[in-house]
This record gives sequence, C-alpha cells and structure tokens, in this order.
Amino acid sequence: MKIFKYKSYAEYKEVQTKANKRKLDWVWVDVNTLHEIAEYVINYNPDVAFGLCHGTRRGEEQKRLMEDFLSLGKKVKVLGTEISNTATQFEHTIEWDFHEVKKEWIDNVDFIYSNSFDHTYDPEKCLDAWMSCLNEKGLCIIDWSRQDEACSGVEHPSVDPFIASLEEHKNIIEKKYKIVDIVESHSINLGQDYGSVFIFIKKK
Repeated sequence: MKIFKYKSYAEYKEVQTKANKRKLDWVWVDVNTLHEIAEYVINYNPDVAFGLCHGTRRGEEQKRLMEDFLSLGKKVKVLGTEISNTATQFEHTIEWDFHEVKKEWIDNVDFIYSNSFDHTYDPEKCLDAWMSCLNEKGLCIIDWSRQDEACSGVEHPSVDPFIASLEEHKNIIEKKYKIVDIVESHSINLGQDYGSVFIFIKKK
C-alpha cells in the first residue's frame, strides 16, 4: 500500500484539478459496468431513490446510472461530485471535495458509487465520510481495478495518491464496516478488460 504525502491541502487540490482539466475529454465510463451496479442496488434495496457518485469528471457516471435505473423501472436521483472547478459545466454535478460531507447527506443516501477512491489522500477519512452518508439500507460501492494497482505511479503518484491491493482495501474497510459482497465485472471498456472489482460495503 502506498499513500502519497502532499505538502498541503492546497497542493492536493491543485494537482487533482490540473489532472481533471488535462483529462476532461476522456470518457472511461463502462456502460455495462454501471448497469450491473444499478441492478445490484435495486435488487438490494427496491426503495432506492437517491445516490452519490464521487469524482466523476464529466458527470457520465450519474447520467448513465439514472438512465439504467429508469430502464429498470425506477426513477433515482444521482448527484456527482468533482473537486475541479470544471464541475459546474456538467449536469447533476457539483464542485466538491469527496472527503467532506454535506449536512443533508448524513444518514440519507441509498448508495454511493466511486471509481476514484485511489484519488484520496486519506483512505480512512474518505471512507468514514462516505459511510456517514448512508441510511440503514445504504450501500457504498468502490470500483477497484487491477490496472490501478499495476499502473501505480505511471503518470505521477500525486495524481493517484492511494494505491493498494484488493486485500489491503478489505483490511481498511473491515476495521469499521461490513463487506456485503465482492463482485468481479467481466465487462470490457474500450476493447480492454480492466479487471474491475466492485466492493459493496454497509454499516455494521
């Protein structure tokens, strides 16, 4: 496990914002993957009504998830967060640091999905923030990729400050929370299999 140490919070925000703007035209959303997430969540909690997606760049995650829920007969509001000031360019997205929590989210969110957990500067703080938002039926879904681990530091460790194996993720999570399920996705994005694994987490 590796956690990059920034000189200050300002440096963290600056690095993440610059990376966001550099990659703003990139779209890595796997439509099949998000449909799997929607199906799992609606089967787990048929009353799902509100979700959060953290670190969404162009807002594709929340857009696709809302469409997927609707195709399954459920209208669900999904709000995305992005630390960069580009966030407001995209629908259903707010400029927000996912280490922080809005008061109205606490104990009031049905699910949280993110494939950006590797962008945290403090994984335990980040996980605590996300879990505090979940209601009693809530699920937090972390999308972990084997490619994230294999490619750690290829660009610069400050861009993806948290690098850890699946087992190390499990160890961090199980200190305070319960892993409901770990599901491997077999979807292929842009012709490549990234080996995504969904970690479904709930409060104990």
